[in-house]
Amino acid sequence: MDTTHAFFLTRRYKWILSLANGIFLYLFLIAFLPFGVNNYDPYHEYTASFLLEIGIFIPVTIVLTLINEFGVKAFFKGRTSLNFVIGWTAWSLIFLGLGVFLTYNILGNWHDWKLTSVPGFIRDISAVLLFPMGGTYFYFRYKKLQEKYDSVLTNIGATIDNTQMIHFSGEGAKDKISISVSDFIYAQAQDNYIELFYLKNQTPSKFLIRSSLGRMYGSLEYDFLVRCHRSYLVNLFNVHSIKGGLNDLRITMSYIDTEIPVSKTFADDTLESLRKYKRFQ
Repeated sequence: MDTTHAFFLTRRYKWILSLANGIFLYLFLIAFLPFGVNNYDPYHEYTASFLLEIGIFIPVTIVLTLINEFGVKAFFKGRTSLNFVIGWTAWSLIFLGLGVFLTYNILGNWHDWKLTSVPGFIRDISAVLLFPMGGTYFYFRYKKLQEKYDSVLTNIGATIDNTQMIHFSGEGAKDKISISVSDFIYAQAQDNYIELFYLKNQTPSKFLIRSSLGRMYGSLEYDFLVRCHRSYLVNLFNVHSIKGGLNDLRITMSYIDTEIPVSKTFADDTLESLRKYKRFQ
């Protein structure tokens, strides 16, 4: 199954689509009344009885969509490819167009009950319903792209030599420290200083050096050390998991409880590095 469009089969999608179709069609008919809804009578007055009568299109369209989504679509269980989505949308427009055509003629005492009127009516209804159907699809597609990561990550083979030493140096003569890859966790900028978080005798510890994160990062030649935020640098070897949506990604590290933010500026490079060094999709 193509999980990209898995939402196409969910109950929530079907219900929201049904409601969107019914409400949008009703509002469209009311808004464009002078252009043909009432037999091209631009002088027609809105009355409570008329609005109530036109309101029948809301439950009719909703019920028709529900029958189509929960009934007919059930025969295509598991099919969520883009081609199926396109084909199903075309079928849905025809099905709904026919249903609304019947409703329109019932309300109008069958004044336009002609076979030659059907194609044009379906075309017009399709042009209207494409908006709520397209809007619902793109809303769920967007939410799918925003779907939250909640992945526990592991290292890929021996891509990182955890025994090598990382040498950090700052502006002061004593601002130097060497930490093994397996022990270094992350660095955080603090004004004109950087706090290095690492393990010392298996206990989380900190070391402060005077430097800017940009300067220090530029001096390090290890691509498994990734700047994920203007104030944070992480060691991918000790990344435990990543969670959140595309706009609020957060990294959790091993040995500590702190969640490290991933900013939009560094998100693409961070995710690419995770795919290179961690078991991450």
